[in-house]
Amino acid sequence: MTRSRKRLLLAKLLWGWEPHGTQKTWLLDESQTKVAACGRRWGKTESAAIDAATTAIMCRGSVQMIVSPTYDQSRLISDAVERFLLGSPVTRKLTRVVKTPYPRITIGGSLIMARTADDDGRNLRGHAADRVIVDEAAYVRDSVVQEVITPMLADRGGQLVMISTPFGKNHFYRLFLRGQATSENLGPRIRSFQFPSWLNPHISRDYVEAQRLELSPRQFAVEYEAKFLEDQASVFAWDDIEAAAECSLADSHREPGFECVVAGIDWARYSDYTALVALGVGEHRLSVIAIERFNGVCWQNQVERASEFLRRHRVMAVLTDQTSIGDPLLEQLRQRLYELGVETCVEGFVFTNQSKRELIELLALQFARRAITIPRDEALMRELQYFEYELTGYGKVRMQARPGFYDDLVMALALACRQARAFGAGGGYLTAGNRAACDGW
Repeated sequence: MTRSRKRLLLAKLLWGWEPHGTQKTWLLDESQTKVAACGRRWGKTESAAIDAATTAIMCRGSVQMIVSPTYDQSRLISDAVERFLLGSPVTRKLTRVVKTPYPRITIGGSLIMARTADDDGRNLRGHAADRVIVDEAAYVRDSVVQEVITPMLADRGGQLVMISTPFGKNHFYRLFLRGQATSENLGPRIRSFQFPSWLNPHISRDYVEAQRLELSPRQFAVEYEAKFLEDQASVFAWDDIEAAAECSLADSHREPGFECVVAGIDWARYSDYTALVALGVGEHRLSVIAIERFNGVCWQNQVERASEFLRRHRVMAVLTDQTSIGDPLLEQLRQRLYELGVETCVEGFVFTNQSKRELIELLALQFARRAITIPRDEALMRELQYFEYELTGYGKVRMQARPGFYDDLVMALALACRQARAFGAGGGYLTAGNRAACDGW
């Protein structure tokens, strides 16, 4: 019986744990480097925890390191290891857990540590390990893997285990391709696997299909099908942008059939642009009907221009950037509209990394569903094309314009799209109640 089969038998005896089919395939593989591209909820956290716990028991004196882009992520596997080891009376009395300043689990002379790969891997330097498990490996910088993690294994000829949802064509993608190679020269050194979410029999296919409707095709392909995409860094696919660009800006003003108009405003002062986008809301579609963009304008004049834009296009509701200087500008805009007798509902939106991501993903979904049309405006189309995902030094995903480009119109459009949804136009549809509100404007 191989060592990996003994570990699976040990997991069953100690905790009654049995893997599903593809988890078993993954855990039985004994390659020196193992790579798994996984969809959400395939079961990678539980697999990694069982892997680490049984290895610690069987390989007395071994050192394992769990590495993730963030501290919270690294805790997921270590917490699962802790639950297993403390969950059996056989292993509980042999297990010691230290939670600060970072998780350390010891059992029978073996050590499992959890660290983060942020700050260019500073917390990992100087360590050696028999085994390193890198969770969400695609979100760890190439330099950290090559210059910090790989050398940790050199002295002991250790095993590298990398599991992640795909993100771009970086070190994780390159290792995945090497593991797919059929060259006999690689032998048992490296092997890779692709595990879509639905290979986990414990999640319903109905749930997965519901997620397909909630996400853009590109998001679903990455997060549930575990696919690597050619233009994965781009938030908006060029085919979707082209499909949405059906008319000139002048023609969009004459397009009939909008139930109401909403807008988004992204404020700026010097280097960036203040951008305003008016969005016509129809029964089955959203359509950009007006764009305004300017910079180098004092705050008072910005409020004046925004008020006139909203009045001219009969905007029912506007969502504005309320972050930092946007908060007093929101109040000034409300006051000025009141003075002009313009009955536009003005609401604010505070940008955080998470709220921005949710905002942009909603807009990307409208493009993917072909539920939005835009004018063939060069500035808007260029911003959409060069709006990208970027991996930060702390393992987080940031959405922003490629260096040298702007994203003000994208943000204003995303705010307008969010406001349309708030008024019942999610996916381009109006509810009966909100249609009545629009008609009564």
